[in-house]
Amino acid sequence: MERKKIAAGVTLCTHKTNQFKTSAVSLNIITALDNKASEKALLVHLLARTNKDYPTLTQMNRRLASLYGAVLSANAIKLGEAQVLTLSLVSVDNRFALGGESILEEGIKLLMSCLFTPDITPDGFKAENLEREKRLLSERIDSENDDKIAYALKRMTEEMCCDEAYSISPLGTKDKIAEITGKDVFDVWKKLLLTCPVQINVTGSFDEEKLTDIIKPCFDRLERKDGDIVYPRTEFLSESYGVKTVTEKQKVQQGKLVIGLRAGMTYDMDNFAAIKVMNAIFGSGTFSKLFMNVREKMSLCYYCSARLVSQKGIIAVQSGVETENTQKALEAIRHELDEVRQGNFSDETIEAAKLSLKEAYLSVSDSVLSIDAWFTSQCLSGDFMSPEQYIAMTDGVSREEIIVAANMITEDTVYILESEKEAE
Repeated sequence: MERKKIAAGVTLCTHKTNQFKTSAVSLNIITALDNKASEKALLVHLLARTNKDYPTLTQMNRRLASLYGAVLSANAIKLGEAQVLTLSLVSVDNRFALGGESILEEGIKLLMSCLFTPDITPDGFKAENLEREKRLLSERIDSENDDKIAYALKRMTEEMCCDEAYSISPLGTKDKIAEITGKDVFDVWKKLLLTCPVQINVTGSFDEEKLTDIIKPCFDRLERKDGDIVYPRTEFLSESYGVKTVTEKQKVQQGKLVIGLRAGMTYDMDNFAAIKVMNAIFGSGTFSKLFMNVREKMSLCYYCSARLVSQKGIIAVQSGVETENTQKALEAIRHELDEVRQGNFSDETIEAAKLSLKEAYLSVSDSVLSIDAWFTSQCLSGDFMSPEQYIAMTDGVSREEIIVAANMITEDTVYILESEKEAE
């Protein structure tokens, strides 16, 4: 895995391998989470659908079919307080092209044309394309809200980070999306091209020099300058200032309890390895205290786990509960965290936690998509690290460091989604 700068604000991450039958390339535009999140999310989906060379869906699909059925997709995700807009293309690896052509090179050319020559008019993006993508994006937001596990996590995050940019959804909001015009998206596109850092990830068999020769001139023509590139920064709160409890009622079959914790971090790698191992012992995996005790022994939850979001320095404990068990589950989760703070866990549990993390890091190399996701997860980091480096960091964590990490955690927000039927 390699990472290098190829133009002003443009980084190329490559993993050259013959391990897979497919290859993957993604173009990641890194921008701040702000009040333009809806326009940006809409933009990346518009860019993936058509461009000047292939102005209709039929023409674009024919082009993808000619690349042995390549799949072009778009996404908008949140990394800390950055919104990452991604255009991805997965195709057959070059080794399997019947005519010896470079499918990956052609795929990168297609992504460059999507980004730099979209199908637009002097007034901005075309109305028919805009309305289609507005409808699809709104439907995606609806589907995420229908997933009550995701919805509860989202609502906890909104309440916990209500005064922070992290509360903003990377997909935007339906109300804002409905108001957006083609010119609004056009203006955002022009600004992103000149000011946003870009990371391009490539996995498969390829000639790196040829890829650079395709990508670099596209950005050089914009005359981008390093001084104009704006790198998003994330605000870290190392501790909470009191616990907030929020309760909602909906017609759901199963209640949700989500607890937001501040992990004591001041940046994404601050004491990262110790917090990661501590979180595994607390609530990640079948050996963890939340699984073994709150779920299995006490049977208070249908599921119960903790997830560290290092890019923001928070831990989210998620559980599915019957409404009458909510307070019991909350107290049990708090008790298990206190147990970790006091060092009441075995050496065998520490080894199990480290082993589970090691297996997760090693699984990064299992597919082109997981490798691509690994590259993207570090797009805000100054220094790129391999899975093997993370494993070495994890192996070096001591019991004392785990206890210190646990004692840095402070509870911030408790979000409860109750069943209306049970509440009645």
